[in-house]
Amino acid sequence: MTNESTNVPKWIVIYLWVTDLITIGATASGYFMPDALLGTWEAKTAAGAFALSGPLGLFLSRNMATFVVTVFGLLQNNKSMIKIILVLRIISDGFDTINNLIDPNPMVAGMGAIMCIIENFAFMKIK
Repeated sequence: MTNESTNVPKWIVIYLWVTDLITIGATASGYFMPDALLGTWEAKTAAGAFALSGPLGLFLSRNMATFVVTVFGLLQNNKSMIKIILVLRIISDGFDTINNLIDPNPMVAGMGAIMCIIENFAFMKIK
């Protein structure tokens, strides 16, 4: 990876910091108050649904990894790293959209779709 500094538009950097704060907020909420975050989840009554070794743990792990990678990439101020972060977010927000369309949770699916569109647009804006 080269050490090229970035000419990334400021709105993309701000967007990534804001979504990173949302990500760490969802992670903390899921860890400390899983019922508040996943209160409408149909499988919440299943044995082990809120166990850290189950689906909740996978969600929290993914969010924490996304948070750490995003902070690292933004602090590196490297165009290539920021593009990788956007690819990571496009994939995770895209799958979140699909999962919440299937669930159905239209509000979260809509938010995921909007974020995915913004991230695709941001990716294309970085030269």
